[in-house]
Amino acid sequence: MEGYVAESAGVDRPWQGELCQFFTRADIARLCLQRLDLPRNLSSIRLLEPAAGQGAFILPLIPRLVRHNRKLRQPAEALADNIRAFEIDPIVAAALRQRCASALHEAGIDKDSARKIVRAWVRNEDFLEANLKGAFSHVVGNPPYIRWDAVPSSLRDAYRKRFDSFKQRADLYIPFIEKSLELLAPRGQLGFLCPGTWTRNVYGGSIREALTSRGHIKSISDFSNIDSFETPADAYPHFFVFQNGRSGATYIASMNTRGKSARVSASTTRQFAPSNSPLILNVGGDVAATVRRARNKFPTLEQAGCLVRVGSATGSNETFLVDGPNDIVEKSRLLPFVNARSIKNGVVQWSGTKIVNVFDRSGKPVALTRYPRLRRYLYRHKDALKARAKAKNAKIWWRSIDALQPEWYEARKLLIVDISAVPVIGIDRKGCCAGGGVYQIRSKEWPLQDLLVFLSAGVLGLFVAGMASGTENSFHRFQKEHIAKVPLPRWRKLDKRWRTEFKAARKRGDRDTILDMIAVLYGCRIGTLKKYVARDWKTLFERSETQRLS
Repeated sequence: MEGYVAESAGVDRPWQGELCQFFTRADIARLCLQRLDLPRNLSSIRLLEPAAGQGAFILPLIPRLVRHNRKLRQPAEALADNIRAFEIDPIVAAALRQRCASALHEAGIDKDSARKIVRAWVRNEDFLEANLKGAFSHVVGNPPYIRWDAVPSSLRDAYRKRFDSFKQRADLYIPFIEKSLELLAPRGQLGFLCPGTWTRNVYGGSIREALTSRGHIKSISDFSNIDSFETPADAYPHFFVFQNGRSGATYIASMNTRGKSARVSASTTRQFAPSNSPLILNVGGDVAATVRRARNKFPTLEQAGCLVRVGSATGSNETFLVDGPNDIVEKSRLLPFVNARSIKNGVVQWSGTKIVNVFDRSGKPVALTRYPRLRRYLYRHKDALKARAKAKNAKIWWRSIDALQPEWYEARKLLIVDISAVPVIGIDRKGCCAGGGVYQIRSKEWPLQDLLVFLSAGVLGLFVAGMASGTENSFHRFQKEHIAKVPLPRWRKLDKRWRTEFKAARKRGDRDTILDMIAVLYGCRIGTLKKYVARDWKTLFERSETQRLS
């Protein structure tokens, strides 16, 4: 039981400690409690707090509880049955008892009665292993956010046997939801402040099914836009309220800050049918908000195992690009050349143009004495080549501006046109030398076909639009600095089932499913992605013997 006390007392709780200059634990708890339907007569409440911490959810209720207790002329000891709070850390639990006792005494309860009441209220136990009887009208709190790998293996094995939801590397707050649902009264309400990952990740499937079939999710408040973290978080906090045994629509709100107060910046109402399917929650359709969240959630494209490089500039296309006979220079000195015009229907199609390669495989200029035909060709164009600014005083005046690197021109890669109104992306399967005006992406981790479809499905367009400035006539510059920073999940970090379903949808050309899966991943609307799909999105899945994505 004591195995994760150190973690649970600190960083695992998103709201642990002072949050920022405006919002404290009490502020956030107050906002969350406003979402619950508490009885007018609090004397009838039976409230459970599974991970009480410093009591942010309990302490605000104590004056009201005492007031209703006195109004009904009940003995003070009757308060002992109103609250059950669990705290695994003995030091934190002792401090919480002291705070509750002080709050009771300040509200008019004598010290001896206050001590007896808090002994019944606060239990220093692991909630997930505690033996509890009876049902609770309300379960509320901020369960510990501890990742699967951080839970001690002995506890992890015990929890897996006890809880159906604690599978597929679920975070620890997931079984907290499952057990709380077991203890909820028929008309009871559950309100948890926790990461919103349960709404979309595979491991949240059983929880989604339980919440949508046993009753209904009354509301989901997204607090991720509130300036409440000292450092950027990779788990976005939501406060959801579940009503047991009833049906209805779900009110979804995105919370934001204005001055020293919180407000609803966007809202909508959704009806979720009983299902374990991911819940689409994004309400604002705001590109900037989507970019901000994704940048906190995912690594950059380069960090996710991709390399980005601009195409090679020659400084004299008239000299270095040739469409004539192959014997104009030695055959080994010619490479297939492609550019922006070579991208058609998501595929890079070589038209026959070749580039004169004056570099060896290490990127150094070749010795012209070894290639007499190349030497004659370059000297024939000496005046034009020396007229270039970088070549006027250079000893090797005959080289192209950029060296040609075999790890790039021989590689299978994606090409992206640098300036366009919508993304233009194509896959080079043959290995061609890409010229200026395009950017290249090689992938160490992502299967290239999957990366092409993923970026084409609005991902590249949305994030470049959100991070880069538009040029005239709403054109965007798809430059390395922006492409490399596109938030992209690591392929191997994506759930295996997700990868399998994505590949299957790609192979059958199911664009709607692809957009839906990616929208869930980024927490945005499908319509938002559709606004930014690549130019060739509709023709990307057309198959032929020579153009096949699978």
